[in-house]
Amino acid sequence: MFTAATQLPILGQVSEVLGAMDPSSTLVQLHLAWGGSTRGRVHIRLSPNTPAAQQFKLLCTGQTGVSYRNTKLHGVGNKGSPGEYVVGGDYEGKGGAGGAGIIDISGGQYRRSVRAGAVLCWPYDAARAAQFAIVTRDREGGKVFLNVFGEVVSGLEVVRAAANHSDITQVTVVDCGIVLNQ
Repeated sequence: MFTAATQLPILGQVSEVLGAMDPSSTLVQLHLAWGGSTRGRVHIRLSPNTPAAQQFKLLCTGQTGVSYRNTKLHGVGNKGSPGEYVVGGDYEGKGGAGGAGIIDISGGQYRRSVRAGAVLCWPYDAARAAQFAIVTRDREGGKVFLNVFGEVVSGLEVVRAAANHSDITQVTVVDCGIVLNQ
């Protein structure tokens, strides 16, 4: 695994490895912690044709100098209800008001989903374009989530536990990176 924590010494080598990877199978991971201990890893398979997935990969690896590492989750939407989701990605530390995009993510072939595990973004809000949401409960009533660029393949139980934590702002992405041996 290549993480944001290991980026500086081997950045040139990593850029070569990442460039050679098959973009249709990019797998990234977030390590979540609260209460003084790491609670688990969340593995996310990124969609191949979305700028948001490219940006997410860059922010997981820290290739551009900024990273999701040591950021906090900052919100839970629809808490306890169908369509519940957690929000993170404010690498600027503005309590959810930051997380400006590092690339333009407004184009691309985004999917729609009603399923728990969907990972989505806000491509038309430049101030928050690096933020992401992870859906923890299926949505009901014909409503769909738009701008889906990834899917949790393991660790959804960790995200659900974070959503149930008494204070979501205490949940930290203690590390993140790309999974090289899939």
